[in-house]
Amino acid sequence: MSSSLAMRATVARPTVSARGASARAVAVAPLACRAPRAPRASAISASSATDEAGAVAANANFRAGAGAGGGSADVNNSVTDDDVSSWNEIEIQVANMCAKYAGDSSVNGRIMALAELGPDKTYEALDDITVVDVFQAAYDGGLEAATTIIDVHLRMVAECIIADDVELVRTVYGKFKRMPPLLMRSSVVATAAVAEAGLLKVREEYELIEAMLREEVAKPDAGDEMKLEHEKCEVLMKTMDAVIAVLHEEKGEKDGELVSDAPSVSSSSD
Repeated sequence: MSSSLAMRATVARPTVSARGASARAVAVAPLACRAPRAPRASAISASSATDEAGAVAANANFRAGAGAGGGSADVNNSVTDDDVSSWNEIEIQVANMCAKYAGDSSVNGRIMALAELGPDKTYEALDDITVVDVFQAAYDGGLEAATTIIDVHLRMVAECIIADDVELVRTVYGKFKRMPPLLMRSSVVATAAVAEAGLLKVREEYELIEAMLREEVAKPDAGDEMKLEHEKCEVLMKTMDAVIAVLHEEKGEKDGELVSDAPSVSSSSD
């Protein structure tokens, strides 16, 4: 997130290290937004999220049956930049949140989580070949649309952290309900598949950090800095999981399978 806006929060006293950079959460000093990292030059290697995202790719390749995939993502069949707040608008929301909860240390983890999100995370997700494969299984065309889909959903995650609920996801996906049924179905499946693959890739980083810190924060001598770092990861993971769960609902997915409302065309004999 851009550092153009300094945000003050009256929160707990420890100095928190976030990815090697000091993010101070004290009553008298600002909680500065992290400056965006430059997109990585080399691709991130596929890791434990590959199998999950590969399954998403199979769902996204919906060309046979429900008629998804194969088309270009555009304003008529996917999410767009103006469906959610911009990163600059989210900065203002975070500043308002800091002012609203001044003196309340219970929001520290959410504020730290918000400082992690920004457009650089979109590029990190697109560095992964699995995410690109999911997009290419769902849509034709260049990766501009994939960038928009993932960035919009990361902004959704940020706004959901601020609101402390995921109703925004349902609101945004409500736009698809204005489409003809088959187009709606295929568009939701394709968009949600790309979004899920991107969120899983971003989530992976915080899952690893949380796993490393889990036992340490349970010890009596665990420091506040470590506890806040762990809480930040939990907030990001919990919110991404909640957003992905709504995506599954919108796709009509149950137990990992897409469920169609269309009547069966299989023939029967007496």
